[in-house]
Amino acid sequence: MEINFDDLKKEFEDFKKTNCENECEENIEDESFIQSVQKMMLAPANCGVYFSRLDIKVIGLEFDEDVQIRERKRMLRDITRAITSKESLEQFFDIVKKHTDAKLAIYEELTQNFPASKKIFKDKFEKAEKFKKSLDKILNEWEDEQDLLC
Repeated sequence: MEINFDDLKKEFEDFKKTNCENECEENIEDESFIQSVQKMMLAPANCGVYFSRLDIKVIGLEFDEDVQIRERKRMLRDITRAITSKESLEQFFDIVKKHTDAKLAIYEELTQNFPASKKIFKDKFEKAEKFKKSLDKILNEWEDEQDLLC
């Protein structure tokens, strides 16, 4: 049995056109917003805390988005796709900040019980504060972009 690769390639191209075209067009504008949130949230070096798959699942549930447990980046993207207004973005950021603060509370408890570790966690606190300010900045920028579109 011989495989005709030209037919297979044509069939694949048709499949991509019908299934991906509409979805890709809708998400072009949101891509930079989603990517900046992912870049900050998924790297503890950027936000000071680690968001596990379970953390992201809980954040999604609090945001009324039940996402499957899989790659963290994909889970976060699925949650952020549900953001359609400034209010929903603000709600999402409030939930993320709440979870960040909960993780910082653990660090605070560790520094109280083990004072020598204070210098280790100082950097984490600074990064987390910078992360929360960045979320506020994104919210303000997103609001300005929406005003320009109206």
